[in-house]
Amino acid sequence: MHNNFDELIEAHQGCCTKSKVASENGKRFEIDSKEDFTRIRIDDCLIASKQVQKCDFGFVRHLNNDFYFVELKGKDVKIALDQIISTISIFESTIIRIPKDKRFGFIISSRNPLSSTEINNLKQAFAKRYGRLLEIKSREFKYIPK
Repeated sequence: MHNNFDELIEAHQGCCTKSKVASENGKRFEIDSKEDFTRIRIDDCLIASKQVQKCDFGFVRHLNNDFYFVELKGKDVKIALDQIISTISIFESTIIRIPKDKRFGFIISSRNPLSSTEINNLKQAFAKRYGRLLEIKSREFKYIPK
């Protein structure tokens, strides 16, 4: 268990890069900011186990220690959300505790079969139980931190 992000990044340098972009199979997540961020490859790096669900990337916002959980997905948004939630609980129990209001979830899918009502329900449930914000977008998303 790490006490802070600097410790986590130091211990897992092979998984971390100074980057604000994650892309995979035509899907792209980008942070539009002049601030410092560190990208952490979670799937197959920070969390190598094939037995657990986990999201693809995490981003540390160094200014205030916000953490972005990012999943680049085909079309199954609900599975993507399960992967983010599973990653949050793995972080909480074994990697680093992140206060709920510092956790953000981002799902970038190749196509989104859910209705806007379903998406709003997922966002509200996430905000109530897991983090501050959940964004679900198709193909590309440029996030501007507030």
